[in-house]
Amino acid sequence: MFSEKQVIEGCLKGDKLSQKALYNRFAGKMLAICKRYLKDLEYAEDAFQDAFVKVFANLNKFSFQSTLETWMTRIFINEAINKLRSLKKLSLNIHIDDVSYQLAENKHELPDNFDYDLVMILLEKIPENYKIVLMMYAIDGYNHKEIAEKLNMPESTSRSSLTRARHILWQLYNNELIKHESRRI
Repeated sequence: MFSEKQVIEGCLKGDKLSQKALYNRFAGKMLAICKRYLKDLEYAEDAFQDAFVKVFANLNKFSFQSTLETWMTRIFINEAINKLRSLKKLSLNIHIDDVSYQLAENKHELPDNFDYDLVMILLEKIPENYKIVLMMYAIDGYNHKEIAEKLNMPESTSRSSLTRARHILWQLYNNELIKHESRRI
């Protein structure tokens, strides 16, 4: 198996085996990232293809200051967001003056373990505007300044959207737990 540096060097030289190795190494995870942002598989696949073209076209700009996976993840997230914008599904006209939500302040009310699969299913029920901010912050590790820049919004809107997304997710999760408990009785 080739090292990351060998694969990159091979790709830069136009070596087809290196390009295939890069694609095979990251395709599954990168498609999953696109699917997280784009519900429609066809749109996710379009963003995935466009992002891989950008990866190969810009690989010479990779500076080894992060892992290749981290660098690529940013490209795939950006491409998915661009696809959302082009579909006009990402409308980020959220006003900070709207009613804000707060999570329970009592830490003992939070469950010790979350059911990951359930959370991912419930994430799809959150309004798109809030879901994008939540995913960028909690899953992909962007800070509020980066989110604000990527989504062309004030930082305060990013913070507010994250709070609302957490609240909605928390409510959905609690509702599912209540349904599950009532079935057991």
